Amino acid sequence: MSAGARLDGRRLLSPFMPGWRWIVSFMRGLILSSILALATGAPLFAQEPPDPTPPTPEEQELWWKIREQDGLSHASGARPELGLPLIGTPTQAIVTLRVGLHYSFTATGARSEFASLHHPFVQVSNTDGNALVIDRSTGQTILTIAPGNVIGVRYTSAGYTVSDTAGDLGTFAGPIWFRGMIEQNRFRIDSIERTNILASGFVRPTYRGSIEIARGPSTLADRVNLVNILELEEYVRGVVVNESPAFFHIEALKAQATAARGYAVSNVGRYGRLGYPFDLVDSAASQVYRGVAAEHANAIRATEETRGLVASYEGSIIVAFYSSSFGGHSDSVEWIFNTPTTQWPGTNVTPYLSAIHDGETPAPDLDDPSTRDWFWMNAQPPTFDACDRVANRFARWRISVPGSAIKARLTTGRYQLVSGDLSGTVNGIEVLQRMSGSGRIAAVRISLTSGVVDVLGWDNLRRVIGTTADATTLDPCTNRPIANAFVLNNPSVIEPFVGTDGSTGVIASGGGWGHNVGFSQYGAHGRGRAGQTFMQILKSYYTGVGIGSYPLDIVRTPTNPFPTVRQMFMSPDARGILEIRPSGGLQGMRIHVNKTTDLTFSASQLANSLLRVDLTPYLSPGPNIVTYTLQGRTGTARVVVLVD
Repeated sequence: MSAGARLDGRRLLSPFMPGWRWIVSFMRGLILSSILALATGAPLFAQEPPDPTPPTPEEQELWWKIREQDGLSHASGARPELGLPLIGTPTQAIVTLRVGLHYSFTATGARSEFASLHHPFVQVSNTDGNALVIDRSTGQTILTIAPGNVIGVRYTSAGYTVSDTAGDLGTFAGPIWFRGMIEQNRFRIDSIERTNILASGFVRPTYRGSIEIARGPSTLADRVNLVNILELEEYVRGVVVNESPAFFHIEALKAQATAARGYAVSNVGRYGRLGYPFDLVDSAASQVYRGVAAEHANAIRATEETRGLVASYEGSIIVAFYSSSFGGHSDSVEWIFNTPTTQWPGTNVTPYLSAIHDGETPAPDLDDPSTRDWFWMNAQPPTFDACDRVANRFARWRISVPGSAIKARLTTGRYQLVSGDLSGTVNGIEVLQRMSGSGRIAAVRISLTSGVVDVLGWDNLRRVIGTTADATTLDPCTNRPIANAFVLNNPSVIEPFVGTDGSTGVIASGGGWGHNVGFSQYGAHGRGRAGQTFMQILKSYYTGVGIGSYPLDIVRTPTNPFPTVRQMFMSPDARGILEIRPSGGLQGMRIHVNKTTDLTFSASQLANSLLRVDLTPYLSPGPNIVTYTLQGRTGTARVVVLVD
């Protein structure tokens, strides 16, 4: 059996055995959903569910505080030090992922949820039916365990030592693989803890799929990596409500699921390139994933109703940046993630990441200074993330930052020295540059009695004059103080004042929380409540994108002269346009749609740089399967089916 056809957690579809286990699993779930729908009289894909019970202000604050502690994820775009959040278009259909799970304690035993990828030991148990513990190096079954039996694994230079409550069972070459024998089984990791994002406190997390304890070239000596191997869609289930609150509108959560899936698909192999035995991690260094404990019913529905779908632009998966809220206006990416960060903002244009007005028409003219200041200093009910619409406490904010705090925040890397030094007190601050579109501040000059510095860029500005840490901030929705300190974003208006210590501080006003690029999570919630679908939401925030199957590069190689790839994806309205971008002299291509229709394309047709084919007559509302086969000894084809 080829490596692609293995059922042990590899992610590639074999040309001759195209992911049948995944397809069977999906269809089983769809059939069960259909039976339930028929039994209850409910439609299979309801379009407008009732809003869930809104959380209390305290519950909302707890959720967002957890998000602040996690940090904005690499998937959201807020971790530029980790590189571009997109490493490429896959060349095989992605069926499963390998997710690295963090150890959750420091060297001193203090709890830190995502402390390290290097585990001193791992303890695993299972929940349903028997499970096998297997030595990967030989395929030997070390033992069979019943639910609740805890098995430990540690590593030394001699190999992987496996133990139970009675003692060591032996040392093996490994890796050590835990595989359940029935579908209902979940694996619990007893040696780590995870935040319960849906309630409070901590849990010993459980995971779908299988568990592998392995090592790579980058694994520390006498340590192991912990890997959860599971289907792509099951992974998305465990991500959605870690990145957007479960109480958001279902269409907003479907937009989040689509963004999360696109990040996962386009980052398969990222950590493998760094010497680890997994693709992604479960922390904000990828996107936060907490397994079954985070599978709220809304997350499951959002995942299933968008299965296989991503946003793409001109044949490539997009970098689907997102953040909490924009206050009614997003920013173009070149004003936020400029590279290098020491240069002046305003470079690195990406067409689909352009600034938009996130509200009802007409859009205000924020190029006009008086309109701009009024817009950012007052509540704006017409915007989709407004307090009146979605109880967004950061739709508008106003904080007082004393001069002493400004000086203290001018740490290394946060400023460019123009003259003198930082020994004196702050005695002036002025705006040097504003972002086009939103009018937010892009650069300021801070004068001290001893010198002058410039502060450039979104992250530097928000950490110098955009954090609530030194001020009491009122929740504009309830007029109650916000207890926790939050790093908001770069302000839009600053008003200097002289404090009691004689230094100059500012009253900073603005709206939103996050980097303001891509889609707004609160705005998506508001758009969903206003009747927009997840596809309308995504297309509003990402200019010019299409929603459909994830793009694939099908490549002819000497060992695979007739490559065949099968994809499954949802088409909510049974519409779809196939886009083929051929190259390299293909001699032909065959498309097989839903086991009923064959379409063939000749070499002359494939000589075009872009071939568009209407698949609507052959698609069904809901899940669809398309199989692609290339013909010829050379060439590649990038394919995507757009369903919006």
